[in-house]
Amino acid sequence: MAMSVGGRGADLSRSAVPAVPGSDDLNVNADINVTPMADVMLVLLIIFMVVTPALAGYTAILPLARTAAPEREERVTLGIDRQGRYFVERFAQGPVPVERLEQVLRQAYATRPEDHVLYLKADREVGYDKVLTAIDIARRVGVRRIGAITEVPKGAARASGGG
Repeated sequence: MAMSVGGRGADLSRSAVPAVPGSDDLNVNADINVTPMADVMLVLLIIFMVVTPALAGYTAILPLARTAAPEREERVTLGIDRQGRYFVERFAQGPVPVERLEQVLRQAYATRPEDHVLYLKADREVGYDKVLTAIDIARRVGVRRIGAITEVPKGAARASGGG
């Protein structure tokens, strides 16, 4: 077994096979040409960009609907002013005494059996007991959801949500 101790045999960075057959030049270009691979990847990317939207879904042209009168959303809003007086917007004129509040709310929800949502708009200075009284009366009437109407402070960014 022959072993080289120096000279050309000790250079491990060179290949033992000549670059060109029949020559003594042992310098080999070991760079990988990535251009063909990049070309193939770009072609695949273009194919996926064209095909994916076609597979994503369908398009439908919706029919036009013409109604005699557009449907108007009338939500039930219960307001409480600074003095603690109750107001039911669109369903009662002026302040509603607490003794009549349940009756007015029943009348408001009589025409909407499936919609039992109440929007509560209370002054920030009103006592907590007035708000709780309104919530208790609303629950007795059958309100399932209560939404508090608030004001966004000036300079504060609104949260995006969906809608």
